[in-house]
Amino acid sequence: MPLQRHSTSPVPRPSGLVPPVPDLGGVTELRLHGVGGTTPENLLGDLAPQQVAGDRIAGFYRTADVAGRHVEAYSWGGLTSRSGARVLWLLLFPFALANVAGWMCSPGTHASPVRFWLHRAAVRWAAVGLTLNLLLIVALTGMELLGYQCGGQAACADDTWPVRLLHATPLAGFPGRRILAGTVLPLAVLALLAILALRTVRRYEAVNPRPPVAGDQATESVPGRPGRRSETATRCGVGLADPRFWDGQRSTLDLGFLHLAAGLALVAVTLAHTVRQTGRLAGAPAAAPVVGWVALLLGGLVLLGALVLVAVEHRPAAAPGLLLGLGGAAVCAAGWFATVQPGYDQPFGYLPGMRTVADLTLGGVFLTVLLVLAAVIPGGWVRGTFVIFGPFVAFTLSVFALNVVLVSMMTRVAALTAEVSTRAYLPDGPTGRVELYVYPVVGKLVHYLTLVPLALILIFVCYELVSYVRAGLDPVARARIVAWYRGQRPRPETEPDWQRDAIDDARRDRPRPGTRSPARPVVLARIPLNRIRFRRAGIGQGWAAGIARARRFARMPRDLDKLLTAMATVGAALLAVVLIRYWIHDKLPWGTQWTITIGSWLASCIPLLLIVVLRRSWRDLHSRRRIGVLWDVLTFWPRAYHPLAPPSYAERAVPELQQRLWRLHDSGGRVVVAAHSQGTVLAAAALLQPDNRPPDDRVALVTFGSPLTPLYGWAFPAYFNESVLRRLGPTGDDADSPVYAWRNFHYRTDYIGGPVFPQGHPAAIDMELPDPPTSWYVHGQPAPAPTRHSGYWVDPAVWRTVDDLADHLTRTRA
Repeated sequence: MPLQRHSTSPVPRPSGLVPPVPDLGGVTELRLHGVGGTTPENLLGDLAPQQVAGDRIAGFYRTADVAGRHVEAYSWGGLTSRSGARVLWLLLFPFALANVAGWMCSPGTHASPVRFWLHRAAVRWAAVGLTLNLLLIVALTGMELLGYQCGGQAACADDTWPVRLLHATPLAGFPGRRILAGTVLPLAVLALLAILALRTVRRYEAVNPRPPVAGDQATESVPGRPGRRSETATRCGVGLADPRFWDGQRSTLDLGFLHLAAGLALVAVTLAHTVRQTGRLAGAPAAAPVVGWVALLLGGLVLLGALVLVAVEHRPAAAPGLLLGLGGAAVCAAGWFATVQPGYDQPFGYLPGMRTVADLTLGGVFLTVLLVLAAVIPGGWVRGTFVIFGPFVAFTLSVFALNVVLVSMMTRVAALTAEVSTRAYLPDGPTGRVELYVYPVVGKLVHYLTLVPLALILIFVCYELVSYVRAGLDPVARARIVAWYRGQRPRPETEPDWQRDAIDDARRDRPRPGTRSPARPVVLARIPLNRIRFRRAGIGQGWAAGIARARRFARMPRDLDKLLTAMATVGAALLAVVLIRYWIHDKLPWGTQWTITIGSWLASCIPLLLIVVLRRSWRDLHSRRRIGVLWDVLTFWPRAYHPLAPPSYAERAVPELQQRLWRLHDSGGRVVVAAHSQGTVLAAAALLQPDNRPPDDRVALVTFGSPLTPLYGWAFPAYFNESVLRRLGPTGDDADSPVYAWRNFHYRTDYIGGPVFPQGHPAAIDMELPDPPTSWYVHGQPAPAPTRHSGYWVDPAVWRTVDDLADHLTRTRA
């Protein structure tokens, strides 16, 4: 139950532990937190807030009344960082990047039906290719390295369970059956993907963003109300204002079935082709060849059908499920074909036919990435957005992240059973040692995928460090800071003798010109030389220099697009050259032994580091919350491009927020929404849909630390741009505006938030606040320091505005 804080009004309490009935009338201040999963207790400053709606995962909490208004908080952090099992979504990071890439299209692409269809088809085809890329590497591990090569050597992992089962009587001497046993690994990965991604559809996408209706009638039966649909919000010209933008249950299921069907088809084709090629090279007669051809043809048709259906929006309702069933039938046919093959001595070396499957799959992935680039170019570029080719950069990084981790994990798994070799030329026959052979091009690509990005990151870090240091050495920037604080923040009137100015601290310690300081013993051993030099010259030291560096640090995240673009373009160019040399000229990539060794060790450390992070996060709630910061940004968008990505929390958070606003309105209440960081994005998404709000609803909006333009307008210009956000830029006299008033506060030291509109916008929504608020402080206390992104919660200017807007809403209601 709510507790009384400071001078807040106490809440009437019934006897016992019965919670008080919340009053929904009057004015309610509704707080929305940002990234990281802030708890309701911290959000409200209350040790025992009362839950008034929602559940333990995402709910509304209320504390004691403040200044005649109710105070609530919407705690949605449980959707991303509450449960320890949700840290497993980190394994789907490449899929999350691929899904985000589709939403990064330019406004020119989004406005043209032809260009947007090409963009949507290219990204969805590339997403299918990414799923097949994952299954290919897992199939190389299970079917080739373990099932065929290790299973064909009696001494390979003979004491390791369950690999030693490959040497048992039903499998020993039957290469086809061992290859079939290796398919357990890719099929298990498909099942895990279905469990991690598709099981959350009911919890997230199933929340219907609809206004309340009388009785228990369904929305579909109410005239004028939008019903559920199979197409997604990925349509030309459809933005956040569409009433069904967050209604993605049906489309996510359909796309998920298509991805799973394509994965089953790849497993079936790989199994049937490799078993057939192995028997042909061994000279063994093929049993039931018709079944093998049926598996190949059926798997190929399923792959083709999946590529066609993911590119269209209006697909038959039964088509995805039917295609999934045909993919399962293809796997069963291929498994039957592998089971009935006779026993024979398998050929030495690599699994026959696997290189053909790998070349076709990886070639298809590379072509789809190029197709994404081709679809981006006609849309043009807008100043202030991602430096260039945002969807191409995001998708290329997802391919690199997937392959560098999986290839290293494949090598480590193989090393647990035998010695791994990447030699270019295999011996003529068994050498007497237990060896597993990995394709040399795969082994030599690892150092390209690790050392090149690492070198670019080091260059970027050095550049940012130099810029950070130079920001404190700039006399013009320091002079402007000193002039502003001296002109805008005079000495406080309270306790004048105890007030000190942080600007004068450095000057106070230095002797005045023409005077001598008293002689003091100098102990050079205890004073760093650079500190002596800075104090002598007055350069780069002092309070103003620290503020200048804090402002430069806040601009560093805006430079990340240059690093990401460099990593994607350089990596794609190197990969293209390597593949052309390998496929056409049959030459292996360049590289020395020491670069290959360092690259393989770096790649091997990535899965180990991932395991350590997951293990710690499973036990520690605070660590899980820190990991959730990344997902709060990546998983905002619906899974309309890659359905196996982590679920979108906005599919549930936005409709729940709209339903709460509607309920308060119907009870005679008005709302002041105070949103911070990522909460401002949820608030904007909820308020931009007029069909999901009452016609006469009047909501005041206060945002601070908002990434609406600095991050979302930069990365997703088609959905967060000035023309879209201008719909929320109201004045109090505008009856058609979705909000009564809007104030956006930002610091120049904030590395996430910033202004929403360009300077000079007529609505005067953006208000810059100084950080720190003043240079004065009490003697004996620390000097004022920048609070950066989280200082808004204790800034009096923000909450005075909230009080004023609440008073305005009270008077307009009366």
